Amino acid sequence: MPVTVLQQNWGAALGFDAAAIWRAWAPDLRHVTVNHGHFMAEEAPVETTKEIRALLIR
Repeated sequence: MPVTVLQQNWGAALGFDAAAIWRAWAPDLRHVTVNHGHFMAEEAPVETTKEIRALLIR
């Protein structure tokens, strides 16, 4: 099953590797680092919607 993980860029900068954690359960993983915060759908609705649509197509 395809999975998309949107990770805040500051989490990656702090060394949190969301892709490594999720890849253990989701071999078909798309990992995207984003510049917005915790409320992604509110802060960047266009980019968040784009990633959800891309996931549904996969």
